[in-house]
Amino acid sequence: MGMTGTYIAIENFLLSQIIKGEKSILEIDPTQCCPLDVDKSWRAIHYLLCKDIENGKPPMGYVVPIRDDNELDCELEFGAFYITEQQVKEAADFLNSLDNNVLENMYDFKAMQENAVYPLLGKENEMDAGFLYEYIYSYLIKLKEYFNQTAEKGYAIILYFS
Repeated sequence: MGMTGTYIAIENFLLSQIIKGEKSILEIDPTQCCPLDVDKSWRAIHYLLCKDIENGKPPMGYVVPIRDDNELDCELEFGAFYITEQQVKEAADFLNSLDNNVLENMYDFKAMQENAVYPLLGKENEMDAGFLYEYIYSYLIKLKEYFNQTAEKGYAIILYFS
């Protein structure tokens, strides 16, 4: 099975209400918020961009915002994180600066293995390196488009896990 990540785009006013505790994240219907499922790629994407398991520095740390500063106090079992409208724009600009060559140069399968980066299970070998990169890259392309569309709308993003 495994823990999957889902992004939803929301209006800033709604995010503000959730952060202040005036509204529960459980009151949101994710299907109404342009959801993007990134499967189990979220931790590997964060590691690729930030070279760390969590708390990556901005703007790369906003792409998968598993940062203490961006954590929501909520009732979800596996947690949720947010980024503001401005942080969405910064992340979109960062993603737009990356191409396949840059990403391939950033990719370090061995370091990901050594750091047990999810979704790696510790049984992978060098033959799996290409498959993992293609898996990560396919979701990065989707995230790039998603962040661009969300930035154009002036929306914030919540990432939650299930």
